[in-house]
Amino acid sequence: MKIPTVLSIAGSDPSGGAGIQGDIKTIFAEGCYGMGVVTGLTVQNTLGVSDVMPVPTDFLYRQIDEILCDIRPDTIKIGMIVSTEQVDVIVGLIKRHGLENVIVDPVIAPTSGAAFASEEVMKSMIEKLFPISTLVTPNLPEAKRICEIIGCQNLKLEDDGQMQYQAQVQSKDISRIKIQSQPQSKPQSQTEIYGKAANLSAPELACFIGQRCGCSVLIKGGHAEGSSATDYLWTASDENMMGCTTEFIGDRVETTSSHGTGCALSSSIAANMAKGHTLEAAIEIGKEYVTTALKSDMRIGTGNGSIDHGALVRQ
Repeated sequence: MKIPTVLSIAGSDPSGGAGIQGDIKTIFAEGCYGMGVVTGLTVQNTLGVSDVMPVPTDFLYRQIDEILCDIRPDTIKIGMIVSTEQVDVIVGLIKRHGLENVIVDPVIAPTSGAAFASEEVMKSMIEKLFPISTLVTPNLPEAKRICEIIGCQNLKLEDDGQMQYQAQVQSKDISRIKIQSQPQSKPQSQTEIYGKAANLSAPELACFIGQRCGCSVLIKGGHAEGSSATDYLWTASDENMMGCTTEFIGDRVETTSSHGTGCALSSSIAANMAKGHTLEAAIEIGKEYVTTALKSDMRIGTGNGSIDHGALVRQ
């Protein structure tokens, strides 16, 4: 029997809700074979993260290279990266082995506790890792920070003066599968974006990052206000970087157990792409997986507990 394979490169969460542990649970639940390479160890529980210890760069290289020389993954999911040297190692090995279907969840900081990625690390990811990725999945605060870094550092990823933009928003409700379209305004330049990221909408943020970095971008809506949890996917078209923004509408789930949602979504997308689904279909399935895991409202610990990675399997 041949089984789809997914490699997660991420940090360790000893509480089991997120990081490598959460990724492997999700990948298994989605019917794939999961592998894990650890970038850093954390001290954390459901109350937050109190410390992070990076894995030495040479050891990280050996972990990844040893896997890739034996088992070629169908997709790769990348989570926590804690140094610019780690970015260089990961990018170098992806290029050396000619790997495809790279999903990046740019974890800057947990909901509570110590920061994971410094601005220098994020800048390195934006310049080197994002352009060779299939999809980047920041939440709303992460997307705003990424846009600020692009504007502040004046990163030369695209020529703003040559950009032509035309897009439509396709509204995809995962429960009703209703399609709607409307025009999307032109995104702002690097000069306009600097200091104004807080005022940009999620579709504008997705478009800005995607055009500058040359990758598809999914802005997760869990941090947005309101009763819905809507995600926005920006993808480029074949001509003049014309883009299409697809809207995935879902209901917000009130729960005290939401730890690991971002890791689960990106891992589910990676697993379903490994099974041969298109990017949009993988996102739909991933959103359904996370919604079901949230609705289970599993009670673990005294803080923000883990989502229920096995909820969909038990249905």
